[in-house]
Amino acid sequence: MHHAKEAHHFDKPPSHAFALPREGRLTELLLKEFPEAHFNDEFQEWRIDWDEKAFPHQGQRLDAFATTHELEIFHRY
Repeated sequence: MHHAKEAHHFDKPPSHAFALPREGRLTELLLKEFPEAHFNDEFQEWRIDWDEKAFPHQGQRLDAFATTHELEIFHRY
């Protein structure tokens, strides 16, 4: 597990990113689990903005999703 044990404070909230196509089976699963995910056209990846109020549950859910589907989580600041 790579997530912090305490919430950090940022000037601009970071995002977690998955290198998935705009459409497809894994993308559908991602959107079902994280309806707040948005596609970043510039980098061609799905992003989920960090939510301090959801800490640490959001990170646990991200880790579980990545592990289940053998995906890497990228951090965008």
